[in-house]
Amino acid sequence: MEGLGIMPEQIQITVNGQLISVPKNTSVLLLLKQLGLDQNIVFVELNKNALLKKEYEQTILQPNDRLELVRVTAGG
Repeated sequence: MEGLGIMPEQIQITVNGQLISVPKNTSVLLLLKQLGLDQNIVFVELNKNALLKKEYEQTILQPNDRLELVRVTAGG
């Protein structure tokens, strides 16, 4: 069926308690971009483990991963 776009295989992950679907092989960095979040002001916890910013690009999300995303703000 030439000309028909084939949807990439989707996986389900949980982000801040909400189940969402993302394309297979999505990195944490790509997810942040898709969500409109700046990687420099977001803290990422993946399956209860904190990620370093340098790990965002090479960390590929897997089915049933659980992420907590926290926007860091300066304050006093």
